[in-house]
Amino acid sequence: MYGARAFLMRRAITVVTCILSGAALSLAGARGGAQPAAIVPSPAASVTVDESKPPAPPKPAKMLPGWNALWTELPKASADLRIALAEIERAEAATRIAWAAVNPTINATGTYTYSSRPQFVAGAIATGGIIQAQLSASQTLINLRAFHQIGTQKMVEDIARLDVVEVRRRLGLGLARAAASISAAARLTEGNRTSLSLAIERLALTRKRLAAGVGDTRDLVRAQQDVATARAVIAPSDESLLQAEEGLAVLLGTPGSVGLNVDLEGLEGEVRAFCGDAGAADKERLDVTIAKKRIELAERNVDDITLKFVPTLTAQASAGMVGRAFEGPFNQLWSVSVVLAIPLYDGGVRYGEKRDRVALVEEARARALQVQIAAMVERAQARRALDVALAAQKSAKEARDLAAEADRLAQAAYGSGVGTNFDLIDAGRRLRESETQLVLRDLDVARARLALPFVEGTCVGVAKKGDS
Repeated sequence: MYGARAFLMRRAITVVTCILSGAALSLAGARGGAQPAAIVPSPAASVTVDESKPPAPPKPAKMLPGWNALWTELPKASADLRIALAEIERAEAATRIAWAAVNPTINATGTYTYSSRPQFVAGAIATGGIIQAQLSASQTLINLRAFHQIGTQKMVEDIARLDVVEVRRRLGLGLARAAASISAAARLTEGNRTSLSLAIERLALTRKRLAAGVGDTRDLVRAQQDVATARAVIAPSDESLLQAEEGLAVLLGTPGSVGLNVDLEGLEGEVRAFCGDAGAADKERLDVTIAKKRIELAERNVDDITLKFVPTLTAQASAGMVGRAFEGPFNQLWSVSVVLAIPLYDGGVRYGEKRDRVALVEEARARALQVQIAAMVERAQARRALDVALAAQKSAKEARDLAAEADRLAQAAYGSGVGTNFDLIDAGRRLRESETQLVLRDLDVARARLALPFVEGTCVGVAKKGDS
């Protein structure tokens, strides 16, 4: 009992002592206009902050005015597109080779022979030089496999042309995302420099308040810390912009860095004009069409092996002459023949080839199903990403507007001597963070809008010719 009463008495004495000490400090602050130096010491002389203007971000090695110029640069440098165009040339060459199996073949030969022994030539015994000339021709009459191969190669040509458009679609998607990243990074670097300027202005306002005897050195250090924090993000943002420009250069196959002189809104408008109206969003995407055509191609290759069992009919004709060189007489010779070739048994090669081609059909069907599912998922994700990005952008705009209003009120209150330095610095920090978040949300919206026509496969600009 006694111990509890002693404990309560000691606690009461401690509370009274703290209250009296606080009252004394408040009275001293009111009389002197500032807190004692023992409580708030002066900042060290080595604690300073760089208040100079930051250098401009590095300029890219090549600057393009917008999307149209960017798309024009694509055919000149993209390795994927050049390879796809070369595949068209190869497919057309293969078709020409397939036609050679059904077109006539004509050959001419000439032979000069010298013999020291007598020979019977052109109805007489002759010695010395002998000339022989021959002209031969061959024409396929029945060869179902050769004619079938021509149709197969034409289908390969169609797939190669569609593949060029598909490569353009994929490259357009990559270019749109890279261009959006560059525009957003440029906007972020500009916003970071604006935030630094505002932080320096708040530091100047804090110094004015200190000169008027309002506040203490903690306010000055807090404002300097705000300037240092704002400056710390400038170099990383400049590096992000440079990396985005270098990434675009890699897509174009250009050394150095490639920049864009267009903002996000202008970029969206140019891509919208390039892609046209995306009304048929439910149309089959081109990579799915190509996968289905590859199934048809694999089935034709099975038929190609089946046609190896079919007989072929070929007509052959030849004409020539033989006689003594430069003297004569010359005998004329000619012949006409029809050759029927019936494949009977080749050891089982055709049966093995047919099993292999049937397995390739199953592989083509499996790939087509995989491509179709992937296209459906990508389309759904692209549409959903736009909705999510728009909702996040709306919230970010509201947060930025509120942060801007809070910063304005904090500056007005601090300038009139009502608000505190902590409120001023905290409002500026929140405004800086909300501006950064809004830029990132704008980037998400721009990337979603730019990618949507390419992901859905509705961009008509990629199908236009103009590659060189």
